[in-house]
Amino acid sequence: MSTRIPSRRQTRRLASFLAFVLFADATPVSSRADAADAAAPGPNEASILTGCTAGDLVATFRRAAGGIELESLQDVRTQSRLAGSGAPLFQLVVRHVATRHERILTAATGWRDFGMERSDGALQFRWADPLEGGPLGVTVRTSAVPDADQSALRWTLRVDNESTVWTVRRVVFPLLDLADPGEEGVILFPRGPGELQRGVWQRDFHYRGNYPDGWCSMQFLAAYREGPSPSGLYVGLHDPWGSTKHLEFKSTPAARTVRLAVEVPAPDLTRPGNDFVTSGEVVWQLLRGDWFDAARIYRAWAEREARWWPALDPREGRRDTPRWMRELSAWVMTGGAPEACQPAVTAFREALGLPVGFHWYNWHQIPFDNDYPHYFPTKPGFAATVAELQAAEVFVMPYINGRLWDTKDRGAEDFEFTRVARPAATKQENGEPFVERYGSQETNGAPVTLAVMCPTTPLWQERVRTIVRRLQQEEGTRGVYIDQIAAAAPTLCTDATHGHPLGGGHWWTEGYWALLDAIRREMPSDRMLTTECNGEPFLRWFDGYLTWHWQHHGQVPAFPAVYGGTIQMFGRAYRGGPTQAQALRMKAGQQLVFGEQIGWFDPAQAGAAPNREFVHQLIHARWNHRRYFYAGEMARPPRLTGEIPDVTADWQWSGEWPVTTPAVLAGAWRLPAEDRALLLFVNVSEAPVRFAFPFDPAVYGLRREGLQRAVTLAGQPATEPAPFVPAGSEEILLPASGVLTWEVSARPQSAGGGDGGQRPPRRPRRRPRRPRVCRQEFCRVWVAGSGRKRSSSRRVTGRSSTWWASTRRSTG
Repeated sequence: MSTRIPSRRQTRRLASFLAFVLFADATPVSSRADAADAAAPGPNEASILTGCTAGDLVATFRRAAGGIELESLQDVRTQSRLAGSGAPLFQLVVRHVATRHERILTAATGWRDFGMERSDGALQFRWADPLEGGPLGVTVRTSAVPDADQSALRWTLRVDNESTVWTVRRVVFPLLDLADPGEEGVILFPRGPGELQRGVWQRDFHYRGNYPDGWCSMQFLAAYREGPSPSGLYVGLHDPWGSTKHLEFKSTPAARTVRLAVEVPAPDLTRPGNDFVTSGEVVWQLLRGDWFDAARIYRAWAEREARWWPALDPREGRRDTPRWMRELSAWVMTGGAPEACQPAVTAFREALGLPVGFHWYNWHQIPFDNDYPHYFPTKPGFAATVAELQAAEVFVMPYINGRLWDTKDRGAEDFEFTRVARPAATKQENGEPFVERYGSQETNGAPVTLAVMCPTTPLWQERVRTIVRRLQQEEGTRGVYIDQIAAAAPTLCTDATHGHPLGGGHWWTEGYWALLDAIRREMPSDRMLTTECNGEPFLRWFDGYLTWHWQHHGQVPAFPAVYGGTIQMFGRAYRGGPTQAQALRMKAGQQLVFGEQIGWFDPAQAGAAPNREFVHQLIHARWNHRRYFYAGEMARPPRLTGEIPDVTADWQWSGEWPVTTPAVLAGAWRLPAEDRALLLFVNVSEAPVRFAFPFDPAVYGLRREGLQRAVTLAGQPATEPAPFVPAGSEEILLPASGVLTWEVSARPQSAGGGDGGQRPPRRPRRRPRRPRVCRQEFCRVWVAGSGRKRSSSRRVTGRSSTWWASTRRSTG
């Protein structure tokens, strides 16, 4: 991929030339040949090129023997090749219902009748009448609509199936062989919060995600080149219903390509004559930027069209989420009888001095992952302990499961499963229920086998609604955690008695939407719901997502960049091992800059000597600025420069699990309605780190003039806002395990911005005279525990000699 950038005049000439070459012949390009002609075209039957230009994105297609294929996809301004020939535009799998014989059809070969034409500004493709295997009665049509303003092609695909014996099983579209962008090539895919992998064109790499679930949380991917002339491709599945699909990257190092494939199971995939239509549209868009820019493209679409986007107040965010949940900044997790939980949780709350969320496991008398869904009766004293904890601002959220029914649901006895639940369980094509096992055992030692229930069935909707109602209205809990809904991928249920399309489609998401709508209609206004992981299409129906699985090397906050301010994210799995203290700092530091509520700690772990001080300052820093995370949105994280070391620890997600991050983690959030931005910096290492970053107010929607800045160090109260004149580069020295925030605003406001406008304004007071400082030393630093402010860059002492920082302005 060339990195030379032509001038604007050269770009216009190149685009004009391509348009002349590709579009001079306005007549349709089609072919109708017999098998012999299609297999061996004559010397005068040369391949025909046609193409489509959308701004700086140019796609060229070739009609060859037996089909149509993509010749190239290019960024004409940077002369970058984004994708090339090799992968067919689509792959179609059909099955003979009686014999179960399957045939695979692709866009590139094997068709007797195929063609391309332009209509109403779009490029239309058609394939019909396969050459081999006898007649099918299947016609495939695609349409590519150019969007010049966004340099994008917007695709739809339709399969018309007139057969009485063949069924469409699945469609793979799009298929692209992504070209090697060079040494700075990177791909973004939606595992957890989003993940980057570099150098995958030169090594074996494979990712396959089952959407929607926690490991394939969104419907977009990107491949691009970093550096001074970024160029790449955003591929978005802009499906407002969140239909079941599979997203895949697979490298071929010998060819220096990465194949992108999106496989969609067809609705009614067991019935002959079923049609298939793209849900929403597939978007190929030129990407001039990085993962954050790709996330902003997807956010703009989701805000307009996704059916799970919630109603947002410009100043308060999700008003259907109670304020205590929006503001919550800390979580603990433990389980068992009340007397085993209450002392440790209460001690953590008292030491922290802030409200705490408590995720309570094993509050029921049945074993964990056993005898579901018969959760009642509770352990003795549960309701009374809930009331005591919540009176002390410990908000209780008990665990239930939202998918599973134990097939032996009373010890080793089939109590209600066969008699009551089996008809409502999801079914395989052989009529047997889909089942799962998680390591729990029945009373006779046999593994617990749990059936996956169908969310569209009245039985399951009513059963989950009743459990939630009893917990919130009879037991008094402020929240309920409904496990697995946003974590586990849909099953391809083929039980015709349920009334939904068989197999693929968006019936799975719609079934849960109906289930959750019924719960929320009768839920008191001060209650909330959460679920596991962060599969996006359930977002509007939940107040929080448990992001405990965000545990991978290379992850970036793409999900918060899309959905920050629409839902509260909370929780990481904090585990043991020789490097557990380092791993805790890395995970908790990521939580702060990613915008998550901090913790999901075991109370004893969070209160242990190596962790206590760091945990407390992180949580207080988030509490000081909590409005940003429920009334704002993520902004572009600062790009740090300098000699910043990496740190590595074993995160113990699954066995030994090494993860590496920079020693200093940075994030940014903004309140667009209030002209305020927040920058966060966390040093997760055991040594001070000096770094710099460019600060451009325009990136955060601020003017350069009339700015103010308030500084918070180590979770302490913020400094008074002081005039701030941004320089070309800002330099910071951050101590070991240090937490620093800058709040930059375009007009005066209360320091910290944490009260959400609920507290009465403070009485005016006379501001003390500011000490003179040298031109390069202007950041007034709070000295932890001393109650004084200083403007020196020297190390200062107070309650903790490790809490110090200096900020300098350079002219870079």
